Amino acid sequence: MFKASPTSHIYFSQRLRLHYVDWGNDSAPPLLLIHGGRDHCRNWDWVAERLRDDFHIIAPDLRGHGDSQWMIGGAYSIIDYVYDIAQLVRQTKIEPVTVMGHSLGGSVSLMYTGLYPDSVTKLISIEGMGPIDFAKDNRRFTESCSIGWTTFANCLAEFQGAMQRCKMHFIECRRKIHI
Repeated sequence: MFKASPTSHIYFSQRLRLHYVDWGNDSAPPLLLIHGGRDHCRNWDWVAERLRDDFHIIAPDLRGHGDSQWMIGGAYSIIDYVYDIAQLVRQTKIEPVTVMGHSLGGSVSLMYTGLYPDSVTKLISIEGMGPIDFAKDNRRFTESCSIGWTTFANCLAEFQGAMQRCKMHFIECRRKIHI
């Protein structure tokens, strides 16, 4: 049976003490809710209250947000957030998981899913990359391209290649530190 309100928990990633709330209902499929850049895990309460009968909901505070520790020196890159989410999923043993992210959380959830596709059953990204107007973006790249991309499709292909290289680098780093 689910709890009336969430319980607070701690996990560690890259030596940071990070916080998440768990709404209970352990027998239901897991749902990970990732907040936006100016938010914290409790911004999802209204969603969790409506979905907790159907899901085991976990909502983390990203590093530097809510009750999670701040990074000394202020490293807050998307890949660091993704690594933190990977640690949360691993340490709580909730995979495969449905992931829902908003704004910054949407971007994090998209990259997490790209790097760990086998651990995600469904993905919902709300404003994770901002609105995209492909025709307008294609014109902008075509008209003002100074770095060799002639179309938005070429830019996207380059981005996909960069993501693959990033994934390979990430896998190599994980291998070196035996994760």
